[in-house]
Amino acid sequence: MKHLIFPSSVIASAFIFLSGCASYNASSLNTLTSEAVFSSVEKQDLIVVAKTFDPSDCKRYLDRNVIAEGYQPVQLYIENNSDKDYIFSLNRISLPFVRSEEVAKKVHTSTVGRAVGYGVGALFLWPFAIPAIVDGIKSSEANQALDNDFSTKAASDQVISSHSYFNKLLFVPINDYQPNFRITLIEKDSKKIKEVEVLPS
Repeated sequence: MKHLIFPSSVIASAFIFLSGCASYNASSLNTLTSEAVFSSVEKQDLIVVAKTFDPSDCKRYLDRNVIAEGYQPVQLYIENNSDKDYIFSLNRISLPFVRSEEVAKKVHTSTVGRAVGYGVGALFLWPFAIPAIVDGIKSSEANQALDNDFSTKAASDQVISSHSYFNKLLFVPINDYQPNFRITLIEKDSKKIKEVEVLPS
């Protein structure tokens, strides 16, 4: 009966591997009103706050340490309590940035690499073929979820309507990051320019 113990243990081990399947679990961005820094003009009407992510923030909100890959996430929160609409444009930020697609690609789970790892075992023991297939699917799904979430959270050109807010991320190359930066907002109707100096917490 001893010859049955080894195959059973192999099968059990193969399925234990499934618990380590690739996944993506990230929290929604919090608002930053508790750390509000008011702009110098119309202090009651426009709140601009920024926060520099640390590795712990990256894990919580992005489920990946993008800092280790050379990107510094900066959360930018703009609360518009005025009766005016403001135009936000990425080209009017003094910090250089990269698109979320570039960052996401760098932190993708390697679907091929994981499948090959299982596949080698499957050449000799068929139970490893099952985790290889399942993990390949889960890895692809995790990468798609990551892409979608990064895209949703990343800043883009938009209008910040009256009595609404903007809560997005900028991905800045580590070597280009500076502790303070400037954003320029434009009043949609009057086209007046409003410059705001931002000092991230």
